Amino acid sequence: MEPQTRTIRAVIFDIGGVIVKSPFLAISLYEQSHHLPSNYINVSLSKHGSHGAFQQYERNEISYTEFINKWTLELNDVTANNKAYLEYLTRRHLDTRMVLPRTLRVDAQELFTRMMKVTEEPNECVVELVKWLRRCGYKVAALTNNFQNDEGKVQANALAKLFDEFVESSVVGLRKPDARFYTHACNLLEVSPDEVVFLDDIGKNLSAAKRLGMTAIQVEIGREQEAVDTVKRIIRTLGAFEPKL
Repeated sequence: MEPQTRTIRAVIFDIGGVIVKSPFLAISLYEQSHHLPSNYINVSLSKHGSHGAFQQYERNEISYTEFINKWTLELNDVTANNKAYLEYLTRRHLDTRMVLPRTLRVDAQELFTRMMKVTEEPNECVVELVKWLRRCGYKVAALTNNFQNDEGKVQANALAKLFDEFVESSVVGLRKPDARFYTHACNLLEVSPDEVVFLDDIGKNLSAAKRLGMTAIQVEIGREQEAVDTVKRIIRTLGAFEPKL
């Protein structure tokens, strides 16, 4: 018996770094202006797994004030952050002899404000892809790790109309890469994971989608059009509905 070819019926999009510009752009600029090694803050963010201040705030478990206070402590823990960064360099076979910070004075509130500001700008080619998919008859959803602060609510209200479902970590209480969060979105769309194309900019989020059976596409900074073209190729070969101009 020949294996059954999957049929795509829905596309799920991340928001930051996919529908809108990546907050990692602001982090990179902050690192440069404060003479921090490349990806130093990102490593600090990820080393806490699902238990860091950022991750808790995305699940709406702590208030904004609690988030800023806790994140400030995490960002400025020079011993733990240097250790995590050396491990990051080792994993990627990079030079571990670089000079690392002796002290840290990262302003969490300023950094967060910069990150939110960057995400006000849309990736127009991806927005147009969402509209095209809906015209073709595909179900589309947003699956976003976000915040229940004023900026997060304004962004959600502005973007939600683009999608059939707008699924927020800060509302659901789950966040990527938790498999339950992806499954929740699929249930809302009434599709199975193998009927979904998933777009995100973060590797571990894409890996989680693949494990569920989704077709995962990474959206890289400055290469958004390439991701759009990839989705359209998949739709033309595996899509359930006829593509439209």
